[in-house]
Amino acid sequence: MSYQINGLKDIHKLLVNERKIGGVIEVNTLRLRTGETYQHAVITNIDLIGSSIYSIGFVTEDGQNLIVNITELGLLDEPKHKKVYELNNQAYKKTKTIEKMKYLKRLFEVNDGSTSPIFREEAQMIIEDIGLPAAKKEVDTSIIYSEKNVYSIA
Repeated sequence: MSYQINGLKDIHKLLVNERKIGGVIEVNTLRLRTGETYQHAVITNIDLIGSSIYSIGFVTEDGQNLIVNITELGLLDEPKHKKVYELNNQAYKKTKTIEKMKYLKRLFEVNDGSTSPIFREEAQMIIEDIGLPAAKKEVDTSIIYSEKNVYSIA
């Protein structure tokens, strides 16, 4: 799925709507004005005052959470909207997969015995985000995907 992002406002919109569309924003390289560079950083937050961006939060490959003032940001190289299973940042991939799996398991518990269209749509979006192989380890995905209609997701 990997989509190119054109600006910080686009990133902010994707982050705000993460529950509806899934995925995360990963950059090849994030460089600060001080020269520090971070490979495969995942943007987790953009803070606004009105319509002005003042800080950006991200997670590094070693799992470190950093928040920097927007004036300290030097470069975001190739920001892309990716599914969680497509991430190169393994630390964030693991954390986000666990988080989404916990939510998915709870969703299945709450909707036990019911396969409403709303439940199926939300569960399918989460499964497509973390990948079918990961989801199959924890929940019965046959409720969402009948065996004859399964297409490779991961």
